[in-house]
Amino acid sequence: MLLIPGPVEVPKSVKEASTLVINHRSDKFREIVKNLENLMNEHFSSTRVALLTGSGTLAVEAMVYSLVKRGEKVITFPYGEFGNRLLDSLKRRGANVVSYKKPLGQGFTLEEIKEALDNNKDATTVALVHNETSTGIAFRNMEEITHVVKSRGLKLLVDSVSGFAAYKLLVNEWKIDAVATGSQKALASVPGLGFVALSQEGVNELVKDEVPAYLDISLYLKFQDKFETPFTPAVGVFNATLRAAELLKIEGIENRWRRHEACARFVRNITNYLGFSLFGNESNFSNTVVAAEPPIKDLRSKLKEFKIEISPGIGELKEKIVRFGLLGIVDDRAVGKLAKALGTIFNSDIPFTPPPECKLPEFLAKEIDWD
Repeated sequence: MLLIPGPVEVPKSVKEASTLVINHRSDKFREIVKNLENLMNEHFSSTRVALLTGSGTLAVEAMVYSLVKRGEKVITFPYGEFGNRLLDSLKRRGANVVSYKKPLGQGFTLEEIKEALDNNKDATTVALVHNETSTGIAFRNMEEITHVVKSRGLKLLVDSVSGFAAYKLLVNEWKIDAVATGSQKALASVPGLGFVALSQEGVNELVKDEVPAYLDISLYLKFQDKFETPFTPAVGVFNATLRAAELLKIEGIENRWRRHEACARFVRNITNYLGFSLFGNESNFSNTVVAAEPPIKDLRSKLKEFKIEISPGIGELKEKIVRFGLLGIVDDRAVGKLAKALGTIFNSDIPFTPPPECKLPEFLAKEIDWD
C-alpha cells in the first residue's frame, strides 16, 4: 500500500486505461484531448488548461517560463523543498526574485504576505507553493491570499502540484493567473501528465518570446484548439488521466476536498497520540501529507512488514522525519489499516476511528483493494 506523496495508488479502471497505444493524430485521440481539457477546466474552474507530457515539475517550469519575463520582479515565499525549487526556476528564468524564507516546519501568515507586498510595490508577480509535501504544511487560506495579491494588481502563479483536488481552489472566481499540478497526486492518475490551468487574465499574460518550445504554454493551447498536442504525447497517460478526471467528476470535487481533509486529520490524531512530533499547526496543516518526527528510528522498515510504504524526509529533513502521503483515493480502509499497523508496532490501542467523510463513494471503493 503506497502512502507516499506520489505517485499514488490508482483505481483499476485508470490503470487499465493507461495501456492504450494509438495514433496521437487520430480522431480518437483528439476526442481524448478535447474531453480531458473540458473536464480539467471544470475541476479547476478555469478558462484553459494546458496538457503537458511530463511531471508536475514540467508544469511548474512551463508556468514560470510562459508567464514571467526576464527581469520581472517576482516575490516568492519558500517554506520547504518545493518552494526552493520554484525559487530556482524563477532565477533560471532570469526574474528579479525577492524571496522571503521560513525555517522548515513553519509557514507564512497573511500579515507577513501583506507586509512583503507593501515593501515591494514595484513587483509584478507573486509565485508560491500551495501545499508543501516536504514539511506537511500548506497555505490553507489561498482565497484570502489571492484576494490580497490581486487587489494590488499583481499576477499570481501557484504551484499546486500536491494541492489541487485536495483543497478548494477556484481559478476563475479567485482570479488566479495560473495553477500548475500533476496527474499522479490528488487527481489519482498514473504519473506522466502535467497541467497548467489559466484564468482569462492568465491567458492574456502569456509570454510569447524567449520561451523554450517544450515549455511554451501558448504553443500547447494553439494545438489544443484543434484537439491535438504539439509533441508526441504519452497517449496512455492521457487516456488514464481522462478516466481519473471522469471519476473525480462522479465523486464530486467538493467531496474529494472533504475526504482528503478528513483522512489527514485522522492520521494526525493517531500519530500525535503515539508521540510523533508533528510539523505544522491547525492554521497550516496539509490535507495531503502528514510530516512528523517519529518516536522510533526504523518506522519505515517496520511498516513495510505490514506492506505499507511511507516516505522519509527530503533535503535537510531526510534523516529526521517521515511523511505519510494521503493523496488520491486514500480512504477509511487505507488509514484504518495504517492505524492498526501503528498500534501493533507501538503496542497501543488506537482510540480513534476514521470519520465518515474519509470514506470513498461505493462505486470508487470497488476500484481499489487495500489488502
